[in-house]
Amino acid sequence: MPARGVLRALRGWRPWRPWPGSGGLSTTAAGAELAVVIAFVLMRAGTLLEILPAAPRGTARATDPVLDGLLMAVALGQSAAMCAVAVRRRQYPAGRWAWADVAVAAAVLLAQPWYLAPEDWVGTWTAWGGALSVNVVFGAAIGLPTRRQTAAATAAVAVAYAVPGVVLSHAHASTAASNLIGYLVFAVAARSSATFIRRLGRDADEARRQAAVLAAEAERDRHRLLLHDQITIMRLLAEPGLEPGLVEVLRRQAAAGAARVRHFLEQSDADLSGTCPAYADAVYADAVCAEAVCAEAACGGRAEDGRPAGARPGPMLAELVRQAGAGFTDLPIDYAVDLAADVPVPPAVAGPLRAALATVLHNVRAHAAAGQVVVHADAPPGLGSWEVSVRDDGRGFDQARRPLGFGLRVQVSRALAEVGVESEIRSAPGAGTVVLLRGRPAER
Repeated sequence: MPARGVLRALRGWRPWRPWPGSGGLSTTAAGAELAVVIAFVLMRAGTLLEILPAAPRGTARATDPVLDGLLMAVALGQSAAMCAVAVRRRQYPAGRWAWADVAVAAAVLLAQPWYLAPEDWVGTWTAWGGALSVNVVFGAAIGLPTRRQTAAATAAVAVAYAVPGVVLSHAHASTAASNLIGYLVFAVAARSSATFIRRLGRDADEARRQAAVLAAEAERDRHRLLLHDQITIMRLLAEPGLEPGLVEVLRRQAAAGAARVRHFLEQSDADLSGTCPAYADAVYADAVCAEAVCAEAACGGRAEDGRPAGARPGPMLAELVRQAGAGFTDLPIDYAVDLAADVPVPPAVAGPLRAALATVLHNVRAHAAAGQVVVHADAPPGLGSWEVSVRDDGRGFDQARRPLGFGLRVQVSRALAEVGVESEIRSAPGAGTVVLLRGRPAER
């Protein structure tokens, strides 16, 4: 018996609450292991509580009461030590503790002919070693690290049970043989259940780890979404020889971007645009206008017809497209959007669509060197969908050799896909670029 280990376990023991607070066991690998420990401790305690009431009668019937009492004291001490160590470690004490448990159970079973009458070896609580040995097999099945070790422990206990019950007492051979099957059933059921519970805990931990990774990626994307177009504006402002009209446009957009960054920092625990979604919708307009849109349209304001803003079917597609291009007066944009003047856009789509169109126009300004930009919006009858296209005659790019950048890949394609809008980008060197966006109108 590793006595020093028992002393360390008892010395370090503190009142143990397996269900801290009101949340119960945590759905983690540690929580799963603790559930297994609880099952072991309760099973062992229940077995001992069943043995103790029968102990006086068993001692009275024992052929050697002293040996019976001595073995029971050793078994109780071993069980108490096992439970104490399991509670302190919050896991089944495999290794020397487990094999000591198996050894004590086997010794109790093998010694039965010396302290019990043959008629009491099988099928009575006087032969308390049988009940204890089943619990020992349960513990070995849930706690030993490998199936081979579990099989060895189960076999050792089963052989120790079979020697007095089958080999020495032929009268009880059939009953003992039937009981031997119980060891196998307990071992298989306990190990498979414990393995499943532990796997659930590990899977839960892995799911949380992956969620944390995704959350970190999402947070990084939030910052990149916030800064991507602002960096483009600052880079253009830093270039010498800009036309005065373009400088003024970029300054207004930089002011709106600065207001948005400030709002983001003040509302770091909210979504990308803070607590007010309309703020993102107005990012490419004047900063003062952005604040007005935020206060009136999305923060409890009312529409022109007197209804709450949230009750409106959404902005009209033509109006939304023109708003997105309002800050790009330096670009040679031709609008062909009259056919979309009465096409409502769902409110959940309006912000991402306006931001995506602005990102496309930022790319045109920064990379295309276009002489003409055509923005077309339409809703062909009978199709039940609208389409917006941005076409430039700039330098284009080779899509096979040059992957999409963050703006087109995330701020356009991914952001629109999340609200049910399809996007398609076509480009070729020297042939310009076309960005097609398709979605469904809002219900009136």
